[in-house]
Amino acid sequence: MWRQYHERHTGDGVEVLSVAIDAQGGDKARPYVERASATFTTVVDEENLLSRLYGFKAIPNGLLIDEGGVIRHKEFGGFDIREARTADLLERWAREGPWDAPALSAEDEAVTVGHARSMMHFQEGLELYRAGRASEAMARWREGVRISPENWVIRKQIWAVEHPDRFYGPSVDYDWQREQVEKGL
Repeated sequence: MWRQYHERHTGDGVEVLSVAIDAQGGDKARPYVERASATFTTVVDEENLLSRLYGFKAIPNGLLIDEGGVIRHKEFGGFDIREARTADLLERWAREGPWDAPALSAEDEAVTVGHARSMMHFQEGLELYRAGRASEAMARWREGVRISPENWVIRKQIWAVEHPDRFYGPSVDYDWQREQVEKGL
C-alpha cells in the first residue's frame, strides 16, 4: 500500500521514507523491503534513535513533515495505511499540502523519565550485543522492558534475537507474539 501511495503522489511533492528498527542491522530488514517492492527509500535505525528522540514505544509510527522540516502531524503506534482513517489523512496531505497543526502540548513533547531510562538500558545492551556478549545484552534489554513494560520496540528486539525464526522467516509470526504478550513475556 505504501508503494502505491508513493507512486501515486511522486509528482505531487510527496516523499515517503520508511525506517526499519532492527538492532541486528539492515540485512534483517532487506528481505521485507524487497518483498514489498518498495519504490521509496528505507533506512534502518539500528540504534533505536527515533524512539529515544520521540519517545514512542511501539510501531508503526507516522510523521508528516513539511518542506521546512516542521512536523505537522505525528502518530505513534498504529499508523497503518491500510486503515481508512490513516489513508484518508495521507490523501488529504498529498492533496492539500501541509496544514497548520495545533501547538503540541508539553505532554506531546516530553519523553518520560522512564522511557529515557529504558532506552539507556537498550543502548547499553546494544553495545554489549555488538561486542558478542548477547546474554548480557538481553539482561540489559530486559531491564529496559521492566522499567517501561509498554516498550514494544525493545521487547521485539529481544524476541527477534532469541527467536529469529519467528521474525525473519517467510513471514512474521504474530500469533506467537500475541502468545508471548498473554504470558506476560
